[in-house]
Amino acid sequence: MNTQQKRITTTWLYSGLVLIALMIIIGGITRLTHSGLSMVEWKLIGGTIPPLNETQWQETFAKYQQFPEYQKINTGMSLSEFKSIFFWEYLHRLLGRLIGLVFIIPFIIFWTKKWFNSKQKKQLLFLLSLGALQGFLGWFMVKSGLVDVPAVSHYRLAIHLVTAFGLMCYIYWLVLSFNDAEKKPNRTINKLSKWLIATLVIQIIYGAFVAGLKAGYLLPTDGGIFKSIFGYTIRNTSDFSLINNGFDIQAFHRLFAWIVFAISLITYNKTRKTSLKNAGNLVLALVITQITLGIATLLLRVQIHTATTHQFIAIILLLAVVRLTYLSSGKSQLNA
Repeated sequence: MNTQQKRITTTWLYSGLVLIALMIIIGGITRLTHSGLSMVEWKLIGGTIPPLNETQWQETFAKYQQFPEYQKINTGMSLSEFKSIFFWEYLHRLLGRLIGLVFIIPFIIFWTKKWFNSKQKKQLLFLLSLGALQGFLGWFMVKSGLVDVPAVSHYRLAIHLVTAFGLMCYIYWLVLSFNDAEKKPNRTINKLSKWLIATLVIQIIYGAFVAGLKAGYLLPTDGGIFKSIFGYTIRNTSDFSLINNGFDIQAFHRLFAWIVFAISLITYNKTRKTSLKNAGNLVLALVITQITLGIATLLLRVQIHTATTHQFIAIILLLAVVRLTYLSSGKSQLNA
């Protein structure tokens, strides 16, 4: 792959990464505005075109009224109110289709031009497969809410979100490897960064659990701000659960953030006197920013702008740690 091909391929991959990040953000807004169950059908082609006239809107609204969310939660909702929640879910799905086109069409063109070596072809085919899986998981998640209980499964939400983050990380890793990003191998830092990725994945999973169970609204306020942020009391041991109880899940997500902070602080300390100093500084700064936004999100009772920013910084933070992991690794990557 020559210099021009690298540049074009990198632009292509970065475009997909940015679109997936935007997809995650819009998905979060869709969740926060309770819009995720507004589209009750899945049409790969037909679903691209929204209702265009009053009759079509009435037909779409009538289909929504047949499902539990309308019957149990939004009874009496007006058509104009329905249009506002429909917008976010429609935009989310439309962006998903756009991402598919952005990846598939250039991939076919570059493949026919023989820009990729055999290893790159395998990795890019895996990337496309992961993207297809992500699309399926999106519908699999929505389908769980079109039943008697009008709420998507927080397990399926977590799987959907983690796969999206994984897809972004894989794309970024390919970008670094395609461009032969200069490595500065450091076994200790590499090991710490991998531990940091593991803890971030746990946080992302529990962040999805918090969102799925609306647990962000359960911050205790009876002990002051300090106790709300750092404290935790099991209120009912018979009901304790880190996978189903919203109060316990939110507390775990809140307290586990300090483990992430501790590992990031150790990582920062190990990078201070190395050539990876800037990468370590960035990771620690992002972790501090993310914890601050997480606290603000809870204290402000999950306002959309704060929660969305919290999710956006999570994206940047994970990518920053992936970069640190790549740069500190000593293994050879793709031959671009």
